[in-house]
Amino acid sequence: MITLRPNGLPIPLGGVATDPDGVHYGVASISGDQVKLRCWTDDDQHWEIIATKGVPVRSGDREIMVSDVLTEEGKRPWIVIGSA
Repeated sequence: MITLRPNGLPIPLGGVATDPDGVHYGVASISGDQVKLRCWTDDDQHWEIIATKGVPVRSGDREIMVSDVLTEEGKRPWIVIGSA
């Protein structure tokens, strides 16, 4: 079966991804629809976000949203974030 994934930036639990604006997002934990993100920029700005799937949240100078939490038995969970 093929699973279509929503558009956005996919990040695995424990992984890090960087958006086009240079903000780094590290997925610290996933609990149901709630995600803890550690965020930073190359100029040493650091912050944490607790995000809920489908709810826009402020990240630095913009709003982002966790659009999906992807889980599959036997595999590491992933999230997808994008602009809100």
